[in-house]
Amino acid sequence: MMKYKTKEGDSYTDRLFNWLDTNKDLSITKYIEIKPKIYKILAGGESYLLKGYRRPAILKQQLKFFRHWREGFRLAANPVYFPSGEKSVSSLGCEWGLFKWIHGRHADFSNQNDRMKAYHCLRQFHRSSSGVEVESIPRDPLYIKWQRRLDQFSATKPIFQDTKKLKLFEEMTGMTNYFLESFSNYHWGHIEEEAWTSRQWLHGDVAHHNFMIDRNNRAVLIDFDLLHRGPVLYDEIQLAHRFLPHLENNRTRFFVTFRHIGKQKIWLHGVLIPADLLREWLYVYNKERYNLNELSVHLEKLETAWERRKKFVRYTEFMLR
Repeated sequence: MMKYKTKEGDSYTDRLFNWLDTNKDLSITKYIEIKPKIYKILAGGESYLLKGYRRPAILKQQLKFFRHWREGFRLAANPVYFPSGEKSVSSLGCEWGLFKWIHGRHADFSNQNDRMKAYHCLRQFHRSSSGVEVESIPRDPLYIKWQRRLDQFSATKPIFQDTKKLKLFEEMTGMTNYFLESFSNYHWGHIEEEAWTSRQWLHGDVAHHNFMIDRNNRAVLIDFDLLHRGPVLYDEIQLAHRFLPHLENNRTRFFVTFRHIGKQKIWLHGVLIPADLLREWLYVYNKERYNLNELSVHLEKLETAWERRKKFVRYTEFMLR
């Protein structure tokens, strides 16, 4: 529900909104706090997303990128100016950005039409942003990120032991190690350099909630906080991981969807690494680590998902040979 902004009080939100009203001519009449320091606001009869950044460089990069990306108005939720004429403002320990609000709904990856809209939106983003000359925040290669995730997963072994799921733990770590070791042996230095030289850009977080289906029934990208230069292959692998739970039993459709991917063998190798299952487990573990009952429930779900994934891997592994 929308909440009316109060003019009195000393809460963080009240102080921020009063400061914006007084100093930046942004008079907020209604708002919803989506997350800490992230708000949907109504100002001047228009809806916007107001977002605060502890690391100003993340916002600054987005603002520069959107100035040079010509298709941003069509494919993404663009940053907009504050009424004061500024692209960003500093207050209460954050750099604040204002973004166009996309009226619509989050994509549903269990729906084939939504999946295809998201897939084509991402491909258009990659094509249209290639060559944008903006300084990029450095990010680790995907295999290094996944190695850290595997290390974090390995640290949760005692929970698997306590719940008599040690076999599940060993199978998951064994398969991840097996595919990750060979995946990391590709010539990533060359691939990364090639992507950097040709100025390829990644969204970096291609989850369903970062694709909005707008009122015109088109997919639009939001949340560019992990934007950086690198091989588009990384986005393509991670989108495949997001689609996979809905297509593990329809492998033909899965591979037809991604038939235009370049470097198919490397892409498939990345897809077979169950990094998405590790991520989901770690999310629940970090949230519920002191609630053994809740962890046990999720472990049952993880075991079911793992059995489905093993069937998919057995079916497709021969394609790497």
